Amino acid sequence: MTINTNLIGVAKIHQEFIKRIFDIRLPHSVIISSVIKLYWLSQLELGDRPVVGEKAWILGQLKQNGHPVFPGFVISSSVFQQFLENLNDFSSLLADFPTSSLHLDVDNPQALQLVAQQSRQSILNASFPPQWRNVLAEATKTLQASSLILRSSLWGPFPLNQDYSGITPAQVCWNNVQQVEMAIKQMWAQLLSAKSLFYWQRLGLRIDQLNLGILVQPMAEAIASGIVTDRGNSWEIQGNWGLGHSLVQGEILPDRFELDAHRGEMLQSRLGNKTRAYRLKSAPNFDQRSDSCLEPYLLSTEEQAQYCLTEEQIGELLHLIQQLNHHHLSWQCLEWIRYESSETQSASFAITQLIPVSSVSPKLIAPATPLFPSQRQGIGAASGYVEGVTYVVTEDSSPDPSQIIGHIIVTQTIHPFQLSWIKQASGVITEEGGMTSHGAILARELGIPAVIGVSNATSWLRTGDLIVLDGNTGTVFLQLENGTNMSLDKPLLSKQLSTPVNYPIGTKLMVNLSQPSSLVKVMDLPVDGLGLLRSELMLLDLCTPHSLEKWIQTTDSSEIVQQLKERIRQFAEVFAPNPIFYRTFDDKFSTDQDRRGTLGYQLDTTLFKLELQALSDVYHQGHHNINLIFPFVRTVEEFSFCRHWVEEFKLIPSDSLQLWIMVEVPGVIFELPQYVKAGVQGIAIGTNDLIPLLLGIPRDHLKVDEMSESHISTVYAALQPLIQQAKQLNIPCSICGQLVVQSPQIVDRLIQWGVTTISVEAEALQETHQAIARAEQRLILEWARKQLIINQ
Repeated sequence: MTINTNLIGVAKIHQEFIKRIFDIRLPHSVIISSVIKLYWLSQLELGDRPVVGEKAWILGQLKQNGHPVFPGFVISSSVFQQFLENLNDFSSLLADFPTSSLHLDVDNPQALQLVAQQSRQSILNASFPPQWRNVLAEATKTLQASSLILRSSLWGPFPLNQDYSGITPAQVCWNNVQQVEMAIKQMWAQLLSAKSLFYWQRLGLRIDQLNLGILVQPMAEAIASGIVTDRGNSWEIQGNWGLGHSLVQGEILPDRFELDAHRGEMLQSRLGNKTRAYRLKSAPNFDQRSDSCLEPYLLSTEEQAQYCLTEEQIGELLHLIQQLNHHHLSWQCLEWIRYESSETQSASFAITQLIPVSSVSPKLIAPATPLFPSQRQGIGAASGYVEGVTYVVTEDSSPDPSQIIGHIIVTQTIHPFQLSWIKQASGVITEEGGMTSHGAILARELGIPAVIGVSNATSWLRTGDLIVLDGNTGTVFLQLENGTNMSLDKPLLSKQLSTPVNYPIGTKLMVNLSQPSSLVKVMDLPVDGLGLLRSELMLLDLCTPHSLEKWIQTTDSSEIVQQLKERIRQFAEVFAPNPIFYRTFDDKFSTDQDRRGTLGYQLDTTLFKLELQALSDVYHQGHHNINLIFPFVRTVEEFSFCRHWVEEFKLIPSDSLQLWIMVEVPGVIFELPQYVKAGVQGIAIGTNDLIPLLLGIPRDHLKVDEMSESHISTVYAALQPLIQQAKQLNIPCSICGQLVVQSPQIVDRLIQWGVTTISVEAEALQETHQAIARAEQRLILEWARKQLIINQ
C-alpha cells in the first residue's frame, strides 16, 4: 500500500498544532456529556459573562433592563470544548504520531492552509449527540420563528470593544435542528480558518483562551435596518430598506442622518444610493429547507428616492438612544432593526448588537479610565490602534534592530535601510513622509498602525514613553500618571481585520504585496491575483542590514538569485492559477545620479539581470502565472532595451508571460500606440507617481483627498483618454495607488471609461470591492433603464 507522505505531514502538523500550540488535550476516548446547558438572555447573571461572551452578556443586560432586544439563548464555549474532545477522527487519523515535535509556522501559508482545512473539515464532518439535538430542538422551538440568526460572542484576554465579525461572521439558517447544528459547527470551524489561526497566533492567544459563545436569536422581517454611531457631540445614523445584509456587505450607500447629541436636533441628512435590499424568504416545507433564508430584491424607484426613516421614526430611534444613555454601560456603536411587531401590531425598533466604548477583560487591564494629558495630531497612514512603549530613532543613532522589537518607532523619516525595522515594530510615528511613502505602504501591508507628519515627534517623545497611537484618526497620545512617564514590559496590540465581501464583480480586483508574511492575510479574500509584487520593498528587506549596493557587491550572485527565486516562488504558488505581476526594481533612493526605473537598468544592468535570472528559473520550473511590469518608463527605447534582456533570459513574452509597463511618466499618455507596437502587452497606471508629476507636487506632499477641483479635472483629463486608448488598442489597463483608496468616487468613472483591473493594498480591498460593486450596479441599472425606454 502506498502512503501519501504529504497527508502524513499534514496530519503531523495538524495534531501538533492542536495539541501543543493551542494546548487542547485530545484523548482517544472521551465520554461526552449528554446534556448541554443553554443560557437565556433574560436570565443571564454577572458570573455568566465569561461563559456567554461579551456580545451576549451586553444584550442580556439590556433585555433585563427593559430595552428592546429579541429573545435568545447562548451555546457556551464549554460545549465547543466538549465537542473538540469528542472528535474521534483525530486519534484514528493521527494514532501513529503521538510524539510529533513539529511546530507550525503561521508565516508559512501552505502549511497553515492545510492545517486550517483539515481542522475545519474535522469539525464539519462530526455529528452532535442525539441528546444535544433534542435540547436544541426544544430551545429553537421556543423562539417561534421560521429562521434564526447565529452570532459569535467572544470573551478572552483581549480588548472586547472590537467587532470580531470578520473572524466569525454570523450564520442565518432555517429553524430546524439539522440546519442549526450545521450553522453552529460552521461558526466553530471559522475559529480554525487560516485567517483566524494567524490572527490568534499574532495576538499570542491559545484557542482555549477564546471563550466563544454562540448567540441564537429569531430573524425578523425588517422594514429597515442600520447602524448608530456615537461621534461624541453627535450621533450618526445609517440605514437602508430591508435587512442589514446590503449595508454590511457594502452593496449600497446608506441614508445618513446626523443628530446633535445634546439637543437631539437634526444637523444634516443625506439620501443614500440604495438600489437593492434583502428580505426573508417564505418558509418552505421542512424537506426543502436546504437553501438560503435570505433573498435580494431591487428597490423601486420610489423607495430609492425616499429616506428609509421618516422624521417621526428618527424621533423614536432617538428616544431609544437616550434611554440607553441612562444605562450604566456606555457604547460607541449599535445595530438596529425596524420590524412589524406581532405584540404591538405596529412597527417597532429593536437592538441587534451593541459595541461598548471600552470593555476589556479584567485579566488584561484593570478597569480604569486612562489619562491622556498630552496629544499630537498627524495623518493616519496605516489604520489600527496600539498602546505601547516608544523607541526614538534620530539621525545620529543606529540602534540594534533587536532593540526595536515590539516598540513603537518614532523617527524623522523612514529611510530605505530602515524598512526592515517596521516589521519588528508594533507601530510607527514619523515627522515627515506621506501616504505614498514606502514606510507607509509597508506599514499598511503588514497591518502595523502608523501616523505620519507628527511635528517634532522625536523631541516631544523619549525612548520608554508609554503612548497610544491611533492610526485611524492620526492621533498620538502621551500617557502619563501623576506627572511621570509609565512603561509597559509588552505593548498591548489590537487590530481589526477587514471582512471580505463576496458580492460578485466583473472588474478584476487585485492586491499589492511585498512580504511573504502578508500572504496568509489575503489567501481567503476574493482577489483575482497579485497586481504588484513590489520588488524594491522585497529587495531592501533581503539586503538588511547592508545597503543594497553593498549586498550586491559582497554577496555571491547565485545566492542573491536563490533568495529572489524563493520569494517569487512563494507568491506564485499561493496565487496560482491567478496571475502575479512582478515589478522590477525601481531605484528611487540613489542620490548621486538619476537611476529611477528603466533608465537605471541602462546605466547598470547588474541587479536587473539577477532579477531576470530568478524570474526565468521560477518560470521554467512551471510557475507560468508570472508576468513582468517595468517601472517608471520614460521612452520607448528604454522599454525596447528591457525587452531585449527579457528575450536573452528566455522569458519571451507570450500568452502566459506578459510584458507590461507602469504609466507613471505623463509622456507615456501621448505615445501609448508606439509602446504597444514595441511589444507592451498591458499597462498599470501608477497614480502615486503620475499624479504628482501631472500637478507639479512632491510625491510625499500630495493629499489626494484634499485636491482642488482644478487638480481633479486635470487628473480626469489625463486618465480618461489613457484608459480609453488602451481599450482601443485591445490591451488590459490596471490602476493602482492611493487615488482609488482615498477617492473611491472615481471608481464609477474608471469602470465607465474601461479600466479592466483595480489593484490596491490589502487593507483597502473591502472598501474597493464595495466601490466596484456599487459602480457596476449603477451602470447596469442605467443600461436597463435606457433599454426600457428604447423598448417602450
